[in-house]
Amino acid sequence: MFTKSFLLSFLLIVLLGCQNELTEITEPSENEVLKSNSNVTNLIKRVAAKDGSKDNIIDFANCIHITLPITVMANGFEILIKYESDYELIEKIFDKSDSDTDTLKIIFPIEIVLNNYIKIKVDNEAELKKFKDECKGENEIDDDIECLDFLYPINLSIYDASNQLAKVIIIENDEQFYKYIETIGNYDFVQINFPIQVILYDGTKKNIDNLISLENIINESKDLCDEDDDNDFDDDDCIDCTTVKTITLLLSCSWVVDKIKTNGTDFTELYSKHEFIFQENGILKVMYNFNTLSGTWNVVNDNEKIIVKIAIPDLPQFSSNWILYEIEDGNEIDLRNGENRLEFEKTCISKKNDVINILNDGFWKIAYLKDSGEIKTSLYANFKLDFKVDYTVIATNGTTIIDGNWQVIYDSGELSLILEFNEVHPFDQIEDTWLITNVLINKLEMVEDHDTSNDNILIFEKI
Repeated sequence: MFTKSFLLSFLLIVLLGCQNELTEITEPSENEVLKSNSNVTNLIKRVAAKDGSKDNIIDFANCIHITLPITVMANGFEILIKYESDYELIEKIFDKSDSDTDTLKIIFPIEIVLNNYIKIKVDNEAELKKFKDECKGENEIDDDIECLDFLYPINLSIYDASNQLAKVIIIENDEQFYKYIETIGNYDFVQINFPIQVILYDGTKKNIDNLISLENIINESKDLCDEDDDNDFDDDDCIDCTTVKTITLLLSCSWVVDKIKTNGTDFTELYSKHEFIFQENGILKVMYNFNTLSGTWNVVNDNEKIIVKIAIPDLPQFSSNWILYEIEDGNEIDLRNGENRLEFEKTCISKKNDVINILNDGFWKIAYLKDSGEIKTSLYANFKLDFKVDYTVIATNGTTIIDGNWQVIYDSGELSLILEFNEVHPFDQIEDTWLITNVLINKLEMVEDHDTSNDNILIFEKI
């Protein structure tokens, strides 16, 4: 008897407790419910849509994405593309030459994914073209929004017609979110369980507490970034670059031209021995054959692109607003403006072994000597110097041979070159310890150690 009474009482308490819990759930307000084709719902779909621009180097289409792995032929080279990072292999092949015509052939069949995550098998180029023709062109405004992303997981609460919580759905990624938004018309009420977070194009995270705030942040952010919807893969190699980093790097060293091509003409050989020195006051000095040209430079951020502005009246090929394309290993800077290309290579060398290796490589001449304020370069006309690995040096003009010794030392953070020629004229004029002020692959600039007057200058150039 006690057992039956206890069980009845227990069941009654449980049922009453459940009923009280259910009656506490109220219908979501208008500002909390996702509705089919509402403005905020459509914006959510655009953020969650599949971005098809990452593989544009392959398909030239922003609204479709090719499922990996695939095999392609890039300029005749067969490449297996297993990961998105492998797109760079194609870019490197294309970048080997600016004078050839880049070609890419896809090995079919392939699978493509549309913006709405529908997957379709494609058997040939003609079929692929039909889908590509449905996409917007390069850098045209398209449906997907890439300037912000949702941070997952996000919970959706589904209510039935009697205002009872039917279930909670955990959304783990964009594809799930997009597909549930597509089907919200099948439910009575769908509510996002706030707060949620979004991350903006610049890495900033925002907390969102309701649908109105979500709609506002999407509208405010959707046009603030470059969605990179062009066909040049990884043209945002400098996505982590800033104006400050770029300025600091340019000021850190002098630079020589690795490539300069403007208006279809390659000027690289003409300017390969010019030395560019970016100064803090915005002045740009260009040194060549002891002549100095002057210009100006500046680095700005324009619509999320780093622009290096160069103006040199005597060098119009260099005068342009160059877009920073890539910084490689902190030693090379790649600048572009349309089809024009400018690549600088860092020239300063601070390691003792590097200087030794440079002097060991080939023959050198004395290109300039100022001794006690007097120019004495002509004394060394036709002489060439051979710096041997055993630290002997031979100077000869074809008839006269002069032997000497050399040594590179590193002391208190400074590199110096010591020269000894046993007081044989005219090389007795350069027997000294020379403080190295600048090192290029083909030039060594020095001043006499502890000489603050610049009355004693020695410059070697590679022959």
